[in-house]
Amino acid sequence: MFEKKWQQIDNRLALVVDGLGPYSLGDTMECGQCFRYERVEGGIFPDEYRTVVGDTLIHVGQRRAGELIFLDITDEEFEGVARGYFSLDTDLDMIKQDILRNTDSEWLREAAEHASGIAILKQDPWETLISFIISQNNNIPRIRKIVREICAEYGVNLYLHTKAAENCPLSLIDGTPCEEKCRSCGRCYTFPTAKQIVDRPEGLLPSKPGFRYKYILSAAESVLSGEVNLDMIAAARSYTHTVECLKKISGVGDKVASCVALFGFGNLEAFPVDVWMKRAIDVYFGGELDPLSLGRFAGVAQQYIFHYIRNIEGKK
Repeated sequence: MFEKKWQQIDNRLALVVDGLGPYSLGDTMECGQCFRYERVEGGIFPDEYRTVVGDTLIHVGQRRAGELIFLDITDEEFEGVARGYFSLDTDLDMIKQDILRNTDSEWLREAAEHASGIAILKQDPWETLISFIISQNNNIPRIRKIVREICAEYGVNLYLHTKAAENCPLSLIDGTPCEEKCRSCGRCYTFPTAKQIVDRPEGLLPSKPGFRYKYILSAAESVLSGEVNLDMIAAARSYTHTVECLKKISGVGDKVASCVALFGFGNLEAFPVDVWMKRAIDVYFGGELDPLSLGRFAGVAQQYIFHYIRNIEGKK
């Protein structure tokens, strides 16, 4: 169980949350599971990010593993939004040990040691669905750009509506923030609803989603009509059911459905297989790896593997 306390840091009231085991903010935010984070360069803390969660702006930093520091947040916002989103009640050490009990791979053990601070965020299923449809045949910088531009086209700028908007919180625009300037940035906007997209699909076009346009629209129509009921999928708490339902949407195959199951619905046994995973399985597991053998946290093991080959091994 973590501890939380209010402190003055750099003349600002901050909520310090400690006792989170190996929790790594940087690894969690930048492991490819989410796309709306913005790293704050030259901030107060070594690792510092701003992100939009639902209709709440979150400003969070980290000085060391296992400690998160939230700025400009109320206790209600922490308990109602941040605590769940950042999975702060998750026992990361327990998950790692469970995975290690299910494998004899020394390579996976080494990967787990390097990536044990990754937490699976509890993201909104709808936003996760659209984000991973956009991710198809795409790279992370471009995915983030498309998502930002879609949000700016449809969403509400939370900074302009909820904060004393005297300066850009990310120092990305000059002068006093205003709607015109902020729309060109797109980083503080809410995510569009399915109805907004169905009512005005042409709003997707400025972001240049390419072939993904028809899949985004198909997803919005399926969700709005109730053909795909995200609330009912979440209530079922079944990985198999989640994937089956999501694949009814045009353009959603096994990989996208598995990503949404893992990152949007918390089906931690989900094991998305992309080019990184295929390479890792071929090189380090002799071409064969049954995700079921990794147990109920196979999706976390997938993140260990992805992080290791993408960030650690490549630097050796």
